[in-house]
Amino acid sequence: MKALVSPNEVFNYSYISSWNEVNGVWEPVRTEILNCQRVAQVEPDNQTFSVAEPLYWFDCPDNCQADAWYFKDGQIAVKPQDAPNPNPQPVSQGTQTL
Repeated sequence: MKALVSPNEVFNYSYISSWNEVNGVWEPVRTEILNCQRVAQVEPDNQTFSVAEPLYWFDCPDNCQADAWYFKDGQIAVKPQDAPNPNPQPVSQGTQTL
């Protein structure tokens, strides 16, 4: 598989990496990945096509998906998902659908 990398689309990716309990309240801990380049498209090796600079194709894993992965420092990586909230909102009871 090949990923189409767009070096003009540089972004910082922020996600909740963990949660800390402070005075009985859960607060998110954010982690930021700086200077990521966008993976704009993914194609099988035999279906790539010519692209204008500065775009370029880069080898990637078979499960790579556009916009769900990023390119940084010569590597393609999946964007981390937020850590689950350890204290989710309670499910409401006794509500009606109108």
